[in-house]
Amino acid sequence: MAKANIRQIEAFNSVMKTGSVTRAAEAMFVSQPAVTKLLQSFEAACGFKLFSRATGRLVPTPEARQLFAETEKLETGLLRVQNAARAISRRERGQVSVVGFPGISMQFIPREVAAILAERPDVSVTLLTRTSPSIEGAMIAEAADLGLSLLPTDSPALQCRPFAELSMICGLPAGHPLASRAEVSLEDLKGEKLVALGREDLSYAAIAAGFHRLGISMSPTAEVQMLEAACAMVSAGYGVTIVLSLAAAGPPDPNIVFRPLAQRITMQVWLVTSRFGELSQLALELIDVIRRALDALESSFASPVRAR
Repeated sequence: MAKANIRQIEAFNSVMKTGSVTRAAEAMFVSQPAVTKLLQSFEAACGFKLFSRATGRLVPTPEARQLFAETEKLETGLLRVQNAARAISRRERGQVSVVGFPGISMQFIPREVAAILAERPDVSVTLLTRTSPSIEGAMIAEAADLGLSLLPTDSPALQCRPFAELSMICGLPAGHPLASRAEVSLEDLKGEKLVALGREDLSYAAIAAGFHRLGISMSPTAEVQMLEAACAMVSAGYGVTIVLSLAAAGPPDPNIVFRPLAQRITMQVWLVTSRFGELSQLALELIDVIRRALDALESSFASPVRAR
C-alpha cells in the first residue's frame, strides 16, 4: 500500500472544507480531475472509503470526519512551517549574538540593534561586551555568532577579516576656544589637560605615537578605562580627550563637542567569525547594518567642512 503524501492530504482537506471537488480545485489552482485523482490515491492509502455521493454532492463518511480532525492539525502545522520559513527568509525571525569591544558595544551597536528589534518583534539579539583580547576566547567558546575586535586573531578555529577603519577624534568642552575650529591639530593640544584612556587601552600607543611624530610628549593628567568616562570628564569641563569616533554616537551632550584631528590616527576593527559554520542571513544583515552605520559616522568626520 502506497503512503499518503502532503498533496493528497491537501486535496482531502480542501474537499472537506469546501464541500465539493469543483471548489477544492479552484482553491488549489488545479483541475477537477487532478483533485479526484488525489482523493482516490489518498483513499487507497487509507484503506477505507472517504466519500459517498448523495444528490450529486460528496458526503464525507464517518471515517473521513475522524480523519479530518487529524489532517487539519497537520495542515495547520505545515502552514506554521511555511510562515516560519517565510519570516526567516525575510529576516523577520531568528536569533543572532554579537560580542564586541566596549567602545562599539556600549552605545553604537545597541542603537543599531534597537532599530531592528523595533520593526521585528520575532528577532532576538544577544550583545556581549568584552575587551578586545578576550573576544577571541569568547568566539572559540561559541558565546557569539560574530565578534568585532580591535585585535586580529590567528586562531585556526576562527576567521578574521578587516571590517572598518575608525578615526580618533578630539573631544572638547563646548566653551573651549578650540571648539570653534573645524579641526584640531595635536599641536593645538600642547599644554592642555589631557584625559586619556589607560595605557592598557589599544588606542593609547597609537595616540602617543602621533604626538611623538610631532616631537610632543604625551602627558595625560587623567587616565580612565572607558571612552564614556573620558567624555564625561570633558563634559564636566575638565580637559580635552582623544577617543574613537564611536564616542560621537553616544547620547547627545550639549557640553561636549567633537572635532576631527588634523593628523589622522586610526584603529582597525576586525570581524571575527567561526571557521566551521555559516552565518545566518540575519547575522549577515546585522553586519551590513553596522558597517554602513560606521561608514556614515566616519564620513561625518572626514571633512573639516562638516564640524561636529
